[in-house]
Amino acid sequence: MIVHKSMARLATWALTVMMTLATMAALAEAETLAQIIEGAKKEGMLRGQWGQNSFGGSEGFKEILAGMNKKYKLDLKGQYTPGPDMQRLMLRIIQENAAGQPASTDVYLGNAQAMFDGLKSNLIKPMTYNTFIADKPSPEGKFNAIAADGTHVAIATAVVGIQYNTSLVKGADIPRRLEDVLNPKWKGKIASTPYAAGMREFATPDFLGREKMIDFTRKLSKQIGGLMRCGEAERITSGEFLMLAFTCGGNDVNVLKRAGAPLGHTVIEEGTVLHMRYAAVPKNSRSPNAGALLINYLMSAEGQELLWRHDGLDLHLFPGSQTKRELETVRAAKGKVIISSPEWLGSFKNYAETQKELEAILRDAGK
Repeated sequence: MIVHKSMARLATWALTVMMTLATMAALAEAETLAQIIEGAKKEGMLRGQWGQNSFGGSEGFKEILAGMNKKYKLDLKGQYTPGPDMQRLMLRIIQENAAGQPASTDVYLGNAQAMFDGLKSNLIKPMTYNTFIADKPSPEGKFNAIAADGTHVAIATAVVGIQYNTSLVKGADIPRRLEDVLNPKWKGKIASTPYAAGMREFATPDFLGREKMIDFTRKLSKQIGGLMRCGEAERITSGEFLMLAFTCGGNDVNVLKRAGAPLGHTVIEEGTVLHMRYAAVPKNSRSPNAGALLINYLMSAEGQELLWRHDGLDLHLFPGSQTKRELETVRAAKGKVIISSPEWLGSFKNYAETQKELEAILRDAGK
């Protein structure tokens, strides 16, 4: 009788394992590119939300959707809604998920910091990007554009530096080193960001360290005339501010210079941080297949060209990348180059606390 029960339990266990393996195999099959396309066809709709100054805004969304429909032979309908900055949008999606509500956007496009927050909140849906993305760039050292666990994909690279008005800041006045922005002549004429862009990464042990950047930020806070978001370059071109220290990347300068805007972007000699732009599908996405297909499209030659044209950035790991050429100049000058990824940020125990401290210093400067 005991043997009979043991055999029955063993048979049940074996059946469970077989069913689990069959389910896993079915899921794997359902996540090939052909099945992703079929899933998107059934969803029929793609909702996108990001800042109007990011990824081409509403026009960029229309072009992405049209490109996807043409490339994958679909007839997806689209709905674009202008959103807040990358970190606040991620916070919104996290809150929606916690409340059991669908995500405002079917695919999230944003920076490493926001992606770090999303991963920490277990928001991101794992996908088999390594299986269906055909254009996979080669890794750079330990950095791989496609996360090993299938949660997120690096789609583009922005190079952090200082943005300035080329009509009002020229020649030897163009900042070359960190301390150059502390020159008394710039007092009240410099802006910084409310989220301490650049400085939060410079404060890591891999770069300049926390103590040095806290000290620098306190000095900078006495110089700045106000805070502005990345992407508000008109406040520089108008002369409201002469510089932005530091940028989220020089990509908007790349775009606006084509139209003759008096904008320049310089990288300090100490080095730069590569603000990677990431894409991921939230677990509460209403059209996860369409979202994954958008990511696949942005990793194609057509998608990369669109990102460069609309947003002045592309992924530096691709051989023909425009950003790669910019980085070669930095590396030739032996400046330090750090890639900001969620994994890199997660390796620092007090990263979030340091960012909040830097933000508080900058905010208090305006009181």
